[in-house]
Amino acid sequence: EHHHLHLSSCHECLQLENSTIESVRFASAENIPELSDDCNSKLEEKNDDCLARGVKRVNLAGKPPNILIYLGSETAKVEFERVKSILQECIDSESYTIYQLHEEQVLKAPWIDNSLLLIIATEEPISEENHKQFMKFLSKGGKILAFSSSFTFGGIQIKRKSKLRKTVRELVVSKMDSTEITLNLLVSGCIFEEVMKEDTSKVKTLSQLNNADKDTVIVHLTYGDSGGEAILSQAHLELDINSMDVQTEEDFNLLKISNTKRYEVLKEILISLGLSCELSEIPTLTPIYLLSSDEEIHLAFLKWLEGNVDAEGLRASSKVSLKFVSSCESKMEITPSLMQVITEMGSFSSEHFSLKTYQQNLQTKKLGKIILFTEVTTTTMNLLDG
Repeated sequence: EHHHLHLSSCHECLQLENSTIESVRFASAENIPELSDDCNSKLEEKNDDCLARGVKRVNLAGKPPNILIYLGSETAKVEFERVKSILQECIDSESYTIYQLHEEQVLKAPWIDNSLLLIIATEEPISEENHKQFMKFLSKGGKILAFSSSFTFGGIQIKRKSKLRKTVRELVVSKMDSTEITLNLLVSGCIFEEVMKEDTSKVKTLSQLNNADKDTVIVHLTYGDSGGEAILSQAHLELDINSMDVQTEEDFNLLKISNTKRYEVLKEILISLGLSCELSEIPTLTPIYLLSSDEEIHLAFLKWLEGNVDAEGLRASSKVSLKFVSSCESKMEITPSLMQVITEMGSFSSEHFSLKTYQQNLQTKKLGKIILFTEVTTTTMNLLDG
């Protein structure tokens, strides 16, 4: 089956990861966590607990760190990129992968077990079937963050207030440390009302409008026994100033002044849903080294390369072009779309990888004789494409 999402519970992925870790472990100075002996037997059951124990950033639900953005039937890439870019400015982007959950994937793709957070960013009505899927996700410990959405459950219902629609209003937000933050945001025109007063323990008001009615616009709900929870907002935290359809210059200025606080509130919400918002420093890209455990094979590969690169040593591909050079040059520029491959092995050294140890442990006749090694790259998927 063609799955659009990477599945860490996928049998094939786990087998590949298991064998790769085992192969590289001998040649790596880093202390890669070993998998327990019973891991292989549990692969069939799609049990990723063994792997989860060895991962540095593991979440309480034990789910893969995929974040999905659901935009209803809206398929415009620009909408997805807009919400994604706001998220990336808040979360530790090295820890999570963000995908769009398309309408046709909601009922078919196995996203429920393979995602940590679902963001619903559409005002379209949620169908009964989709609502059931979202609730199933919550029951399995999933987290939901909804922006100006009709999605709701439990003791909360949505009430329309037309005079509020697409207006900029002052909100008072309760933070986790019991302090409050006041800011101006564009609101949807809907508010939340509690319908089951006896079930108030599962509903927590996070934000009210600073108006006479003290209308509730952000709520926190828990669901099930597996840690499922949702934060529903009728204020547009997910839109930057330039994306908002504001009527007056005064409104625009109010939003501009509140922009820093908007990020603060959004981070607060994401942290409360179990995400890491500590921004990690992205390391500089490094060149790739062409290494071989057999000199004869190395020379044969270089001979093959001559007929498969252009006059400047470039091998172009749809995502990353590789430029083969004999030695490392000081002015060498490495970008996500153009990476240098150094073919002479004499200049290679790494504190993370020993070619000698690798050679001593390699048991194959053909596989693994040619190695492309780099300390830092964007993604090996793009690197080997074509």
